[in-house]
Amino acid sequence: MVPPVSRMVLVFLAVSSGIACSGSGVRVQGSEVSAGALRYAFGPVPSSWQPVRVESNDVAWFDPSTSGLVHVDHTCDRSMDTPLPSLVQHLLIGFTQRETVLEETIPFDRREARHVVVNARLDGVPRSLELYVMKKDGCVYDLGFVAPPEHFAAGRPAFDAFVRGFRTVQSPLQP
Repeated sequence: MVPPVSRMVLVFLAVSSGIACSGSGVRVQGSEVSAGALRYAFGPVPSSWQPVRVESNDVAWFDPSTSGLVHVDHTCDRSMDTPLPSLVQHLLIGFTQRETVLEETIPFDRREARHVVVNARLDGVPRSLELYVMKKDGCVYDLGFVAPPEHFAAGRPAFDAFVRGFRTVQSPLQP
């Protein structure tokens, strides 16, 4: 059973999945995700992270040491040309009293990505979030970590390693 604290995190993923619906047919083998002709890989996953199934997300884990949740997801649609800051804001729908700690555009898998760290509330419960959103070859990828503020800093190094290992392998929409 997922601890009660993490249920709030699962609500975050359900709310945020609007731009990141991968649909069915997603397979995960080791650190590589396949969905049809699309393939991408992510960095190391600590053995303490417990896999959880979250509707409309490719892969997610619960981290018991931080009561946090890590997720990675994608959606592909050549016609979607939404700016990165707007995609990030979409992931934050449902969060109130937002305080942006960091917001930057960084190089990521040979493209630009929007990287944000935000303190906010979800249904009145304080949460800290770190999000990366990237567009590449007609697809949007988002990676996120959300945890209670008092445990957030402790979970960031493992999430950082997970993110640093991200790379696209094959896109179904490459020109």
